[in-house]
Amino acid sequence: MKPRLPHLFIALTLPFAGAIFPAQAQEIKIAVVDMQEALNKYYKTEIQVKEINELADEKRKNLDERQAAYQQMTSQMSELDTVYKDTSLAESKRKEALEKLQALFQERNAKGKEISDAQRKASAEVMTARQEMEATLVDEIKKTVDGIVQAQGLDLVFDKSFLPKANKAILYTSAKVKDLTTDVIAALNAGAPASTSAN
Repeated sequence: MKPRLPHLFIALTLPFAGAIFPAQAQEIKIAVVDMQEALNKYYKTEIQVKEINELADEKRKNLDERQAAYQQMTSQMSELDTVYKDTSLAESKRKEALEKLQALFQERNAKGKEISDAQRKASAEVMTARQEMEATLVDEIKKTVDGIVQAQGLDLVFDKSFLPKANKAILYTSAKVKDLTTDVIAALNAGAPASTSAN
């Protein structure tokens, strides 16, 4: 009895399919890393944050000094206003107080604008410094991740921390997926000075 054509076709193609599929079905090695945790535990982050805070404190101190001068002008204006409104005083003294009050009013307005401009500038400088710091640190972490990925022969690595800089999200991961976070933190902190404590 002759085998039917479909059965014969299947019998002939299956051995070839077996030879083709193993070559195509390569295993993809996937891992995850918590970029936010790596950033938080990187020893350089603590150092950089301290520098940013020192910059912010310096700017704040400068603004506080200007604010104190502004408050002093406000107090002087109040005193001059009291003299000007005191009808028991001589007209010349009241007129002199009014002239000083008007001049001080303009000076205080200029000082107020100066303080406002300085606040905006200081805030922008601190914000820019923070953004540059984070971008630099994230770039260093990414380079470290790249090195570990190459060394371990991984194909795909996701960030599981939702760090905006990485722009990735993971909704599910199984125990089979390798987590590189500890390896990355260890590699980042390998060159940490002895005095630095990485959390």
